[in-house]
Amino acid sequence: MAPANETVQAALVAGHLGHLTPDQTTMLKQLWDRILELFEQTGDPNSKPAPKKPVEEAAPKKSGGFFSRGKKEPEVQTDLFIGSTTDPNWLSLPLEKAMPLIPGKQLHATFWNMVATDNPDAVMLRFLRARKWDLDAAYNMLSNTLRWRLVMRVDDIVALGETGLHDELEKLKKGMGESFIWNLKSGKAYLGGPDKDDRGICFINVRFHHKEDQAAEVVKLMTLYVMENSRLVVGQPMETSCIVFNMEGFTLSNMDFDFVKFLLSCLEAYYPETLGQCLIHKAPWVFSTVWNLITPLLDPVVASKIHFTKNVKELTDYVPATSLPSFISGDESKKTKDEKLKVGAPKAGSLEKPKTAAVQDYEDAIKEYTFETKQWTKTDKPADDKGEGGRLTLAKQYRMARIKADGDIRGESTWQLKGMFTITDGRLVIDFGSDSWVPTDITERV
Repeated sequence: MAPANETVQAALVAGHLGHLTPDQTTMLKQLWDRILELFEQTGDPNSKPAPKKPVEEAAPKKSGGFFSRGKKEPEVQTDLFIGSTTDPNWLSLPLEKAMPLIPGKQLHATFWNMVATDNPDAVMLRFLRARKWDLDAAYNMLSNTLRWRLVMRVDDIVALGETGLHDELEKLKKGMGESFIWNLKSGKAYLGGPDKDDRGICFINVRFHHKEDQAAEVVKLMTLYVMENSRLVVGQPMETSCIVFNMEGFTLSNMDFDFVKFLLSCLEAYYPETLGQCLIHKAPWVFSTVWNLITPLLDPVVASKIHFTKNVKELTDYVPATSLPSFISGDESKKTKDEKLKVGAPKAGSLEKPKTAAVQDYEDAIKEYTFETKQWTKTDKPADDKGEGGRLTLAKQYRMARIKADGDIRGESTWQLKGMFTITDGRLVIDFGSDSWVPTDITERV
C-alpha cells in the first residue's frame, strides 16, 4: 500500500492514540476503570428472554410509498432472531435501570467481541471523542452499546457467518434465511477499496433495494453482518471506513426510511467515529425532497462527512478510479474483486463456544490485557508506551492473538473465499484486488 498521505496524517489529531494530552489519558484510564468494574456485576438471575411467538408480517403496501402519511394498516411484524436470547427489559428500560440486570460476564464477552481485532484503547477513545470528552456521557454511550449488541445478537451474527445465519433464520421462518442470502448476493452492496485515504469502502446500489422485498429484520441483519465483517480491514492509523451510495437509477420506490434511520443510529450511537466519509453519487433531482427529510436526523459530525458527487470525475476526488466498480465507472472490463469473483457457499459457523488452542490463547491475551490495564490506570504512564509491557506492545499481542483465533470465532464469509481478507499462519492480509493495490499484511497495525 502507498505511504499514508497527507489526509491520513491529518486524521492523527489530538484525541487519537499517540496524540493524547495528559488530561485525555487520565480520562481514558477512568473510562477503563468504570467499564472493568461493570464487568464484575452479577446481574439479575431472574432476567430471562420473553417467550416469542412467530408472527406473520404485514407486507408494506406499495401504493403508500415513502411519503405515505395517510391511512395505514397496523403493523403486526416482530423480530424473530433479534432479541430472542435476551430479556426485553434490557433495551426497553432506561439505561440506569437496565444495566444492573445484565450479567457482567455477558457485557465482558460482547465488549471484547466489539473490540475484535482493534486496539482496545482506540475503541475506548472513539466513545470519548464522540461525547466530546464528557466521561459520564462516554460511559453511558459505551454501556448502551454493549446492551444493544446483546439484544441485536451481533456476536451471534459474526459467529454464525452468512451460511450459519441462513440456517438459523430458516428454522425461525421458512424463506427468511433465503431472503438474507438473496440480499447479500443481490448486488445491493459490494466491498472494496481503498479510497484516497486508504479506507475500505462499501458500495451500495440503492436502485436494487425495495422495502417490500424483505422483512425489516433481514435488512438489519444484513447491515450488521456487512459492518462487522468490513471492520477486519481496519488497522492503525486509519480507523474509519467509507460508504458510497450509488444513486444512479434511484426512484422514490427505492427509498426505505426505516433503513436510513437504522443505519444512522448504528453510525451515531453504536459504531461511533468509524465513518470516515460518505459519498452520495449521482443523486437525481427527486432525491432532494428525500434529503430534506433525512437532514434533520443527521448528527452534525456525520453530516460533515457527507459529500455529493455528480459524475465519475468528481467521485475520483475521493476514490481512485482503479477502486471503482464497473457499475459506477462504466468500464465493464475493469470489475473489482468483489464484483467479478463467484464463489460457493461459505462453511456455516456455530453458536457453540469454540475450545481450540487459538481461542484459549486469545482468552489468555484478554486476561493479560485486562490485568495490565487495571495496573496501568493507577500509574502516570501514557497510553502509547512502546516499551516492553507497554500499552502498544500489549495491544499488538492482543491483536495477533485475536487474529489467530478469528477463524474459530467468526463464521466464514464470501469475502474471505474471494481472498479479500485472509488469515494464514496468523497473518491478516487485505487484498482489494484493484489495479493499484498490493496485497497488504496489516497484522501488526496497532
